[in-house]
Amino acid sequence: MQEIADIDAGSRRLATACPGQWLYLLDDGGVVYSERQNRFAGLAAAGVSAYRAFDAGAGIEELRSFNLRGSSPTSDDGLEAIHALSQGIFPAEESRVEWPPLEYPATANIEIQGIPVLLEHPAGLLEDLCGDYFKNCPPSTQPARYHLYAQHRVEGWAVYGNGRELLSFLRDEQLGQGLLHAARSLLYADANYDVAFHAATVADGDHGIMLCAPRESGKSTLAAYLIARGFELLTDEPTLLNLDTCSISSLCLPVSLKEGSWTVLHNKWPQLDSAPIHVRFDGTKIRLLHPPLRLSAPPRRLTHIIFPKYGSSSVAHAEPLPPLRTLSLLNEGGMLLAQHLARDTFEAFLRFVCETPAYIFRYDSLQEADRMFDKLI
Repeated sequence: MQEIADIDAGSRRLATACPGQWLYLLDDGGVVYSERQNRFAGLAAAGVSAYRAFDAGAGIEELRSFNLRGSSPTSDDGLEAIHALSQGIFPAEESRVEWPPLEYPATANIEIQGIPVLLEHPAGLLEDLCGDYFKNCPPSTQPARYHLYAQHRVEGWAVYGNGRELLSFLRDEQLGQGLLHAARSLLYADANYDVAFHAATVADGDHGIMLCAPRESGKSTLAAYLIARGFELLTDEPTLLNLDTCSISSLCLPVSLKEGSWTVLHNKWPQLDSAPIHVRFDGTKIRLLHPPLRLSAPPRRLTHIIFPKYGSSSVAHAEPLPPLRTLSLLNEGGMLLAQHLARDTFEAFLRFVCETPAYIFRYDSLQEADRMFDKLI
């Protein structure tokens, strides 16, 4: 395995036997990236050792015997996965939605992140529910590249994109959420970005702060509270990162808030009381918050990454994170590389992770979290 070049002082790239695949040493572990497959996987220190042994020609039985003698902390299942990784076989992942090209011209009704879309949904009682997500999307006179619409069927509703069924068996109260998910998949498929995150991003002056965490972690509630306190909303989800400028563009889309947040935020956002109620596919009730937007706001440089962790008995604490832990938490929170990401762009992403301050924020109230942000900025 040949060392090729330094990425920065904290990581370096190693060539591997698998074509189009590289190992990056980072902190005490590493990251394997395949340019051909547009995939990456993180490895702990023991995993890096196993990967390098496989790459040098060791067999899986040979390393398994080391395990039996207690010479390696890597589990047997872990060895199988790392051996597969050394052969260019990554763990299975959920396939992304592929949008077929639009085969007929149409006049777009709206733009989503500059993408002209012809949106069709039922009128009458369901009109407010279906149009709720797109209230702040500007109109467009450009020919539509995508046709997003809902169609009633015997067993409920289905949502289509360019004639392909994306979601089905939707009840009336789920239809708005169905259109929301279809619009997000459109952004992942066609928006201009290098890496997308399941995250909310707010701005304070020149500081762009990404709140990244898995679903149910309260990041949208925290974002809504910070916006009421004077922060500017850039996006609730997805957050789309452009690595040329390390910046986030503003999305004219609302903040999704679960039922438990409505009471907590009532004094800050009383308009939530009259907002339409959406029902998520797991039964959770959602209302959408439409804070004031600066549609002409320029992209903001992403200067901090925060992983919020609320706990009723938590002691307020900001825990700084090393790059490999940051990368792991971003991946766990939901991260998607743009299609056909080149190796040098992936390396730019690694540099971004190494250079951007990242923290876990533990707090027991939104007020305490607000004070922690004041200290951070």
